[in-house]
Amino acid sequence: MTDVRQMMFMNLISLPDESNAHIMRFKRACAKHIGQFASMNSRAHISFPALVFDENTSATSFNYDDYYRVIQSILGNVPAISLKVKGFEYLQHGDQHRTICAALELDPVTMRWFSFFEKIFPTKQKLKPHITIARKIPTASFNILWPHFQKIDFKDRFTVRNITVLHKPSNQAGPYQLYKDISLRKGN
Repeated sequence: MTDVRQMMFMNLISLPDESNAHIMRFKRACAKHIGQFASMNSRAHISFPALVFDENTSATSFNYDDYYRVIQSILGNVPAISLKVKGFEYLQHGDQHRTICAALELDPVTMRWFSFFEKIFPTKQKLKPHITIARKIPTASFNILWPHFQKIDFKDRFTVRNITVLHKPSNQAGPYQLYKDISLRKGN
C-alpha cells in the first residue's frame, strides 16, 4: 500500500511593510521580557485555516492547481478592503497557553468581507481574524506581557489588495514556500 502525499496550503493576508514593522517591534519587545518564542520571527499576517490536498498528478483529477485557478478567478471580483487595527486582544488555548494579537475592528462590512472567505476556504473552525504577536505562549509569559499591552493605544490601517498562498508537503518540516499571490479587484 502506498501513502498518498499531501500538500498543505496556508492562505493569508500579508500586512504591508509599514504595518509589519509595527508588529515586529511588538514581537521584539515581547522577546526582551520573556525570551524567544515560536512566532517571534514570523511576518505579520492574518491567516485563514490551512487546506490540505492529496497530491495527485493525474491529469483527469481536480487538483490544487485547478482549485486555485478557480479561486483566482473568484477573488479577481472581490473588492480590496481597508482594515483598521485598534488595540490588542488575546486568545486562550486551555489553561496553559495564550496568544496575544493586534485586534481588528470588525464592523459589519468587514465581517461580511471575511465571511465570504469562510466560504471559499472552507473549515469547521469559526474564523476569528487577528494579527498574531505572540502565539501560544505559556500563561506565565502571558501574565508578564499582557499588563503592558493593556496600556498601549495602538492604531493602524492598511488596505488588503491580495491574498498570499503558501504551501509545503505535509511531511516536510520548516516554513511554507510561496505558491502564488492572488490579486483582488482593483477599484470599487
